[in-house]
Amino acid sequence: MLGGGAAVGLAAACAPFAGAATVYGKPETTTVRVGIPLDATSYLPLYIAAQTTWKDAGLNVQLLSFRGDAESSQALAGDSIDVACGSVTGLVNLVQSGQPVIGIYAGFNLAGFSWYGQPDVKTWADVRGKALGVSTFGSTTDALTRYVLRKHGLDPERDAHLIPVGNNANQFQALQSNRTQVAMLSAPATWQAQSAGYPLLGTQQREVAPGWPEHIYAVKTKFLAANRNTLAALLRGHVAALRFAKANRAAAVQVFIDRLKYTPDLASRSYDELMPTYDERGRLPDSSMKVFWEILVANGDVKAPMPDSALLDRQFIDSFAAWAPA
Repeated sequence: MLGGGAAVGLAAACAPFAGAATVYGKPETTTVRVGIPLDATSYLPLYIAAQTTWKDAGLNVQLLSFRGDAESSQALAGDSIDVACGSVTGLVNLVQSGQPVIGIYAGFNLAGFSWYGQPDVKTWADVRGKALGVSTFGSTTDALTRYVLRKHGLDPERDAHLIPVGNNANQFQALQSNRTQVAMLSAPATWQAQSAGYPLLGTQQREVAPGWPEHIYAVKTKFLAANRNTLAALLRGHVAALRFAKANRAAAVQVFIDRLKYTPDLASRSYDELMPTYDERGRLPDSSMKVFWEILVANGDVKAPMPDSALLDRQFIDSFAAWAPA
């Protein structure tokens, strides 16, 4: 929980939003169900918002964690949740399947994955015939791993075995038990693997792109049409949480310790890696979108790149940015 000193910082973080309610008016509904695919470092603003800033924005938000991107996407499609904050790939898959969904805020631009192998898997050539862990089939980890395999001359279907193992901690456990010979890890498991002496095969920044459209808030179009004030309040709470995290390092690090059970050292290192990658205005990383679409085309997820308008309600996000200056 956020302590007394943190509360003072939180009030300062929320100060820029005074009067914002006059732009959008009273939320149409105050109860919102938000789903994330699984617990991960990159969801720090949502953890803080669930504790405080969504309440300050007048909302009662239930933050639900699922067992992967596919499950959270299904929950959105089936109206089990109102808002999903999952991968951009997951949103593309929903759009491709004919679901009436749209993104309302991106800005999670972390390219934080790395591939580690067993001691005898030191190069990508050594990966041939090996088992590689991904969170779930159709997930970002699945798409990126297939891309990198092809980049190194390996066919994901014939030259390797992709196995769904779940979240970051499960990935590392699968590597430790030799259930998989390659794990796609993010912090803090990357540092644990490094300390344990597992060979680093490559990083997402080096193998794919320096930034990445990691997560995006998505809703059904009918929910957006009926609840624009509510969603504006949700994003107010998100940005307030992000500003609080930037201004209050110790309190944000403690969230990692409490929520994700990180050690203080790993929580601090996670914070330092993560914070520079957020875009407060919720933009996609333009410099990386070309390779993003190349990956999806190569995987057969799409036949051609989609226009931004298929992923983001630009009118809504621009109006949000107008009252939430950087």
